[in-house]
Amino acid sequence: MSDSRKWITSRSWYQTIDFEDDLRSKGCDWCGDPAWSNIVKFLPESLEGMRVLDLGCNAGLFCVRTALKGAEVVGIDYTGWRKDWDFQEQQVFVKEYFEKKHNKKLPITYLSGRMEDVLQEQDLGYFDYVLGIASLYYTTNHEGIVREIAKVTNKAIIRLREKNRIVRFTGLFEKYGYKQEKILREKWWEVIGRKTDDFYMYLYVKE
Repeated sequence: MSDSRKWITSRSWYQTIDFEDDLRSKGCDWCGDPAWSNIVKFLPESLEGMRVLDLGCNAGLFCVRTALKGAEVVGIDYTGWRKDWDFQEQQVFVKEYFEKKHNKKLPITYLSGRMEDVLQEQDLGYFDYVLGIASLYYTTNHEGIVREIAKVTNKAIIRLREKNRIVRFTGLFEKYGYKQEKILREKWWEVIGRKTDDFYMYLYVKE
């Protein structure tokens, strides 16, 4: 077994990542690359010259995927969310694995901390897209995080579940000047063959 394969198979993963055709991390059925297959439907073919912010980036898969499409990327995650999981080690490994695979350096910066705190305390500049994939409702201040997002982007791709959360965040994004430009219902029960929560992917755009 190669060192990379041994490392991947020995870790607990939240994101399911397709490293190779025969090598996949064993993460959540609808997280990681399964989710990416829907995220790309909201993105242009090329992200050259653009900047992307991934809130709740976990092992950094979406950072890598958007960087491979040409973007400069910042990923934020809070290691205290799951103290027994090595997110930061996974971020380094995943980034280096795909850099080697594609023979190119990826312009990704990872920041550690609660996303609402990092956005409030640091000037990260403007982003063409912000990703919040099933992560925003874990923040301590729902309105605060949407307010901070509104300061740094006009386009946010957000994944939500549960009716109350959807109503809450939809109302907040509308309050801060966004409209729903695109909605995708993710029918994971059809994919994995068992009952799951309904997830919805939204593209919020601010004029």
